[in-house]
Amino acid sequence: MNYNDPDQIIDILDQASIQNRLDPLREGHMLNLPNYGQVVMTGDLHGCIHNFKKLQWLADLERVVHRHVIVHELIHANGNSNADGDDSLLLLIQAARWKIDYPDQVHFLMGNHDLAQLTDREISKGGAASIANFNKWIADRFGESAARKILTKINEFLLSLPLAARSPNRIWFSHSLPGTHAMDYFDFSLFSRDWEAADYVPKGSLYELLWGRNHTAEQLAELAGLLNIDFFILGHQRKEQGYDLQYEKLIILASDHNLGCFLPIDLARRYTFKELAERIKFFYELPDLPD
Repeated sequence: MNYNDPDQIIDILDQASIQNRLDPLREGHMLNLPNYGQVVMTGDLHGCIHNFKKLQWLADLERVVHRHVIVHELIHANGNSNADGDDSLLLLIQAARWKIDYPDQVHFLMGNHDLAQLTDREISKGGAASIANFNKWIADRFGESAARKILTKINEFLLSLPLAARSPNRIWFSHSLPGTHAMDYFDFSLFSRDWEAADYVPKGSLYELLWGRNHTAEQLAELAGLLNIDFFILGHQRKEQGYDLQYEKLIILASDHNLGCFLPIDLARRYTFKELAERIKFFYELPDLPD
């Protein structure tokens, strides 16, 4: 693939968007994982191609046909950018290509940076204006006309992403969860219905799902009961040590730096929280791969 060819980039995004919507595990905006095989959950990737390539090597999807991989928060690299620009566009295209190659095994979840890109609601990350820099880098690289087409297709791709996944062994996977302040008005039909303009802004259910932080033990217990699950695996929050364990209910993963983590989970068995935590792996434990 020629990553300098806007037509090829547009075609990849188009094909991947279709595969996201046709995902056989998908029901509404949810992914329902099977009761066999394995899922590998990541945290935010934010343009970290180094860890993404290790993830592809580990997953070995051509050989292990019952393995699923969930990735999220690919764009707006900033601190992970190289001298040539924003690696997150390249990561987005490589991940989209992976989805086309393995449509039944590669899955995405929508993140808050995806929503921000869709709504042009600026994010400051590492002291930089993430959306403005991302858009400018694409315009500088491809020219204004091609950049407009690429950004339109990126938005279509982001809109095709599901919101969450759940497994029969009672584990929930999403970018985040609504904060405690949103519990009184969060609309759980968000996962099955068409979204409205009010969902995309603060106090809207889509916004609150993707931006929520600072969850409490009481709130997690309430959500677990409402969703009929035992444990939550999320990203969204910066974790310098790679992960965080909260209230024996929640695991937060970060995958976008040298201590980035991932979590392989066998879908055919139940886990205790301690057993899940013991399965967390670091990307640095995997072999380095050529660029």
